[in-house]
Order: sequence, then structure tokens, then C-alpha cells
Amino acid sequence: MALVLCAAPVPARAGASFDFLFNMDRVSNDNQYFLNVAVSNYGYDRVVLEPVLPRLRYVEADLPVVLFLADECGRPPGYIVDLRARGLSWAVIFNRVDVPYDRLFVGIRNDPGPPYGNAWGHWRRDRRGVRLSDSDISGLVQVQIGARAARMRPYEMARARGQGRPVAFVVAEERGRPYHGGRRGNDEHEGRGRNKDHGPHRDHHGNHDNHD
Repeated sequence: MALVLCAAPVPARAGASFDFLFNMDRVSNDNQYFLNVAVSNYGYDRVVLEPVLPRLRYVEADLPVVLFLADECGRPPGYIVDLRARGLSWAVIFNRVDVPYDRLFVGIRNDPGPPYGNAWGHWRRDRRGVRLSDSDISGLVQVQIGARAARMRPYEMARARGQGRPVAFVVAEERGRPYHGGRRGNDEHEGRGRNKDHGPHRDHHGNHDNHD
């Protein structure tokens, strides 16, 4: 299996189609399915998200963080994209919008081991002074989003990553790969509409989950 979400991010191509984010019929692999589910669960309409997507250099890696932070800080996704497009690291952006790293480690009370064990250890030792890399932040956001989508504990999802199972792969497995062609076996491992473009999201059931 190709560990797509674990590899170096691939820059978005000019004129790339993002239909798969909003239309399940356009989803063709696990990575796309994961992003489709994420967009759907956070509940943003296409008219809100699509205009800002071309400003993200790495849509696969950055879009989940944009959605996560917009939800956590109550700002519209475009605000987060603006900060990222200015070249700011995710660590700086987390600080700028006053979202603590604690949000990344919800449900991970014990050392999950690689690839996030070091980040977890640094955070436990110095919660205010720790500075995580873009890679760690992106990966931990995927763990949080994926755990909710797959109805797993974040700790279990982080452990699955350490066992070589990408988050997108686990989500697709747990949800039965409902996209077209998904049940025939997929070699690649990868959500839809809220009318508002601002305000905090409380999950698709109306409550913040996994925040205790």
C-alpha cells in the first residue's frame, strides 16, 4: 500500500479539481475519501471553501489543519488560509489564534510511540514552551479528525499510524470504503456543506466530541 499521507506533501497543481471534497461520486481513493469526510463533518459549504483552496500549497496536508483550527478558534477557514499563505508555520498560527497544543493531544494520555511519541513527550514536559513541527501538527490533526470519523480513540489511531497504517486508510477501512470503486481494493490511502463561513463547529451532531 502506498502511504500517501505519510509521504512528503505534493504541491497542488494549478487548475486542480477539488470536486472530490464535495461530491462522493468524485472520490477515487482513500486520501480523497478522508478529506471528503473531513469537509463533510466540519460542515462547510463549497462556496465557502473552494475559493480559498488554490491558496493552499499542499491541500492534502494543510486543509485538515485549516478545518481543525477554524473550528477550534471560531474563525472562518479563509482567515486561517490567509495566515498560512503568508508563510507562517502552523506553530505560529496556533499561537496567533490562541489554540493550545492540548487540542492536538485530546484522548492521548499515554505515549503513543512513533511517529508522535517525541512530540507527545515534549508537550508533556513543557506544554507552554514546546514548539511542534508542521509535520507533527499536520499528523496529529489527522489523528484527531480520523479518530472522530472512525469512532476510535485518538490514542488508538496514533498507534495505528505507528504500525504503518495511514489515518486515511484506517478511516476508509472502518467506514467500509463507500466511494465508487472503493471495495475493489485501493492502493492509495486519503467532507461537504455548512452554510456559514464563520463560527465554531460542534461536530455534525451539534456537540464538540473528543474534547474532554
